[in-house]
Amino acid sequence: MTRLLIIGSPVRPGPAEAVQRAALESAGRPVDIERWERRAHQLSAALGEVVNPDVVGAMIGSPHKEKAASLIGLLADEARASGAVNAVVNRDGRLHGYNTDVAGVRAGLESVLPESASRWPAQALVLGAGGGARAVVSVLLEAGVGRIAVFNRHLHRAEAVVAHFDRAARQTDLRALPWHETIIEAELSKARLVVNASGIGAESDESPIPAELLADDLFVLDLVLNRAETPLMREAAARGGTVANGQGSFLVAQAAAFTLWTGEDAPTDVMRTALAAHLGLPEEGLAVVGD
Repeated sequence: MTRLLIIGSPVRPGPAEAVQRAALESAGRPVDIERWERRAHQLSAALGEVVNPDVVGAMIGSPHKEKAASLIGLLADEARASGAVNAVVNRDGRLHGYNTDVAGVRAGLESVLPESASRWPAQALVLGAGGGARAVVSVLLEAGVGRIAVFNRHLHRAEAVVAHFDRAARQTDLRALPWHETIIEAELSKARLVVNASGIGAESDESPIPAELLADDLFVLDLVLNRAETPLMREAAARGGTVANGQGSFLVAQAAAFTLWTGEDAPTDVMRTALAAHLGLPEEGLAVVGD
């Protein structure tokens, strides 16, 4: 039987496994999904196993997306640009790395920005410094956003994101800033677009930005997946903002990965149903992006 690996640390039954399992079963693909929990020093050896002829590829989870990009020689453009890989495809014993999170983030951002907009907001604020944040910065640079402020509670991680994009950002004011309310407030006085890729708000009612700091009429993409409405979304919407959660972005990314592994169009309705069931949310309330 063909195998698909999930490589991360930790690795638990999650939404990506749920939607891919449902999609593969719907497509009549007998694929065994295996969870491989590996630490950073074990990642190279784990990727070495993906070249086995019975392995179709691998999902790369946190915290290995950036390191995987440095270990795989054949990178798609979006993986090379973002410096992160979330999907690996085994083609005749050669590993190809992709970052389908980029397509997901692009679709999510387009869902909150007005269709009539001739250009994206001139300034944006990004919260977080992991693989999701790299996908966000990559899309914002591609769209020509003039100033991008990256905040992370560990400043050195935000600085690493900015350093990675140094060459691509020559026409953009891209900077890493300390996670401090006064600095966030100053950036919010200029930025119309906010993307939360920090994970804050997934497990609690904490918002990454205090409500009193939010400006009116913001565009907010909160990449938190397991809640229909996060505190940040609720507070921004109350001030006239246009908001979206991470569900639509996630489904676009997972559909793209399915196509890479199988060569077939993804059964997006099946994947949406599986995600709703996994999250315990009503399917009719699930975000729809990119259909």
